[in-house]
Amino acid sequence: MKLRLIAEGSTKRERKALRWGVSFLVGNVLFDTFGRSDIFWKNIRRFKIDLSRVKHVAISHEDWDHTAGLEGFLRTQLGTKVYICAKTGKELKRLIRANGGIPVEVRKTRRIAPNIYSLGQMRAGTGRGILYEQALVVKSRNGFSVITGCAHPGIVRIVRRAVKIFGKKIYAVCGGFHMKDNTHEENKKIITELQTLGVRKVLPLHCTGAVAASLFKKIYPQNCAVLREGGTLTL
Repeated sequence: MKLRLIAEGSTKRERKALRWGVSFLVGNVLFDTFGRSDIFWKNIRRFKIDLSRVKHVAISHEDWDHTAGLEGFLRTQLGTKVYICAKTGKELKRLIRANGGIPVEVRKTRRIAPNIYSLGQMRAGTGRGILYEQALVVKSRNGFSVITGCAHPGIVRIVRRAVKIFGKKIYAVCGGFHMKDNTHEENKKIITELQTLGVRKVLPLHCTGAVAASLFKKIYPQNCAVLREGGTLTL
């Protein structure tokens, strides 16, 4: 199974320019659609990504930096199922329907495509209130991998849930880990817990933060992947 990075923003400068968020192509599933529609589409053209092969869309959560390209995509691919957390707000559900998509509300773990699953909606408390987020779990010859949008519920909590549900250790964890505002001690504890859970490979992006990403590289020297926009990682 290949994971392709369509667009990603992770620095303070990128956030200031709203070039922020993440978007992946996971097999035939589009996972999140970045924070700027123009850059999402520019990268689709630049990297010659064939969106006609996309059969499903999954949105990790409804924040702007994960949904900007969704409207335009749905207009080109009418009738696409969009997997969203059941407690997603009405505005995103209306947008999906208004542009020819079919919202599929996710509560518990469910299969989206062959060897690709939603881990189910998870509740997270933030400074802005409560939000709900889902992660993807991918089964491949290396085992099970977790792909996150922002990991607001906590990356360790997400991985623990995946281990409990699938009964296997997690091979790789990829995406935004929401560690950018943590202390060094908090980040070290998180990485240690991921090691204890058996995570062998990491791909820290987006809201993980540069400091936490550097610590991942130190602790996972041979197994901390680097992926640029347009690049692919075999899970």
